[in-house]
Amino acid sequence: MSDPSNTLAWLDQPHTGETVTYRDCAGQSHKLPVRYPRVTAVTQAQGREIAPHLFWCSFALDGFHFCDRIDLYSIIEPGKQALLIDTGHYDLCGMTFLDDLLAQTGTPWETVDVFLTHLHDDHTGNVPYCLHQGARGLMRGACDPYDPRNVQAFLQETGAAAVQDTALDAFVAMLLGKDNPLYEALPTVREVDAGDSLDYGGYHLEVLETPGHTFEHRCLLEPERGILFAGDHIIVATPGVMQFQRDQQLLRRYLESLHMLRNSGLRTVYLSHHEALSSTDDIVRLIDRIATTYEKPLEKTRAIVAEQGPVTIYATAAASCRHLPGGLAGLANGMRSRRVATTFGYLEYLADTGWARRHTADDGALVYEKAN
Repeated sequence: MSDPSNTLAWLDQPHTGETVTYRDCAGQSHKLPVRYPRVTAVTQAQGREIAPHLFWCSFALDGFHFCDRIDLYSIIEPGKQALLIDTGHYDLCGMTFLDDLLAQTGTPWETVDVFLTHLHDDHTGNVPYCLHQGARGLMRGACDPYDPRNVQAFLQETGAAAVQDTALDAFVAMLLGKDNPLYEALPTVREVDAGDSLDYGGYHLEVLETPGHTFEHRCLLEPERGILFAGDHIIVATPGVMQFQRDQQLLRRYLESLHMLRNSGLRTVYLSHHEALSSTDDIVRLIDRIATTYEKPLEKTRAIVAEQGPVTIYATAAASCRHLPGGLAGLANGMRSRRVATTFGYLEYLADTGWARRHTADDGALVYEKAN
């Protein structure tokens, strides 16, 4: 792992507005922007050893739109080395709980590695703090650096540009990595893919490529113990696979990986926003429940395409929102972007599985119709 100090300059960009201040291992002061000022957190578990060398921290959240808790896991060989699986976010759970976790095990920051299941900020927000305290480096799945042309392609291909709904671009840009150096090919960052493995504290962890919640999502599997560190791949939530580019086959790959995990004999799954699942039956039930949640929106999408096709992604999203006050246009920019991006995923799934066919209109929008 490369020396993180070689690439820390990106952590020290000036910020405007309210900030959080902390000191690094050399006593220098640093600032981070406040992202979620209305969120409050209550510690539910602080560095609890739930299995040999496996530690759990948990926080109940109030005022965070996306979830009501955050659960973080670490594998620590006291005094020797540690693997943090995601970092949390300073607005959601603070930062110093990480110092407390390492202090209670006598483990120096210089022996700490960080594995990021994906790049949403509730999982990566404390990365600057970790690096400034001396963590060795980061691991994450492969992803493309931010490119504004991808945002414009999304607007054009979904049909949003044709109806001049350019207000989506800021949210889409954020989710495609704008102003997030973790998407860049930094020496600090090591890409991990299926087939890679990690060994910490007697755990042999295999990296699983699990796109769906995000394109770069990765899980860690301990096959001998039947343990999965699931990140947000297995999550108790409404359907949320958002697709931003054509031909990613994101929903198909997501459902296929869920089916694989369902039949793999898992005994314990550690989730990021839910209590751990500690029986195969509970794991199978939750995976089945997640898969089932996609049946209704896919059937609704099929009906819209059958009735209105050829139809764009944006027009399909609008038709699916007719029951809402104000329809699609009445949704806030972020929620409207999500609705269009999830519709993109549904339509690509129908094309990937042969139910629909896709072509490109003269204005660059993707258009879908029933295949037969």
